[in-house]
Amino acid sequence: MFDWNDLRFFLELHRSGRLLTAAKRLNTTHSTVARHIESIEHSLGNALFVQHAQGYELTPAGQALLKHAEAMENVALLAQEEMTQPMMPLGKIRLGVTEGIGIMFLTSRLGGLFARYPGLEVELVAVPRFVSILNREAEISIHLDRPAADLLITRKLTDYRLALYASPAYLQRSPALNGRDDLAAHAWIGYVDDLLFSQELLFLSSFCRAPNVVFRSTSVIAQQQAAKAGLGIAVLPNYMAADDPDLVRVLPGETIQRSYWMSTRRELHKSVRLRVVWDYLLQVCMDEQARLLRP
Repeated sequence: MFDWNDLRFFLELHRSGRLLTAAKRLNTTHSTVARHIESIEHSLGNALFVQHAQGYELTPAGQALLKHAEAMENVALLAQEEMTQPMMPLGKIRLGVTEGIGIMFLTSRLGGLFARYPGLEVELVAVPRFVSILNREAEISIHLDRPAADLLITRKLTDYRLALYASPAYLQRSPALNGRDDLAAHAWIGYVDDLLFSQELLFLSSFCRAPNVVFRSTSVIAQQQAAKAGLGIAVLPNYMAADDPDLVRVLPGETIQRSYWMSTRRELHKSVRLRVVWDYLLQVCMDEQARLLRP
């Protein structure tokens, strides 16, 4: 029988992929991590990892152990929560979001959550990519695409609309813009195509067949700043740009609609801490439909 404590090191090496990273997250040394992995491999009589240039990957035996190790971890986390938080959900929840809705919408609306649950701590991981639930990068994740994994519980968080925006200075010095046919003569701001993390971000072609893109960024916030600086026309969520005094909405009748999806691991959906954050985010988006779906 192996030492149950070894599973912590097994899970962390799987999630980080490197001994030094796992050691840092566990506040120990890489040799200690390696020793625990060797111990569990010796007890089970199977190699759990194979080392490549990119890091450590699970062997078939490691994959078989993974589902049991994660189940044990989840049971331990739920037991801790049940025993230590009988009256009020306290503790930390990590929320992974794309940066637009995370930074420009949700952050300023979390005050009511903390007022209701003063012992709660939220870690907001707002990056221009998907944050993985299955790899434990976060406990709740908000995506542009609907995840299809069976291990997740997923529901639509909200629909939202995007439109065309530019600065007054750009519009004053640029060709006339009276309809969709005029868009080809203008400078555009967009994403870096080969670094897109979702096909849902391919929306320039929805407005212009061959846009002249002069500035690209993986960050929608950088695109907003570029539009404000007068570099060209950007496709931006209305919740970000509609009330920006430095931007003007171009061709108000032109708009597209997209969706945000929220997911968590199936077994964690029972967590009281997680459910209060989950339900709060749904309620915030429901209350703000006028802003998110501004026509």
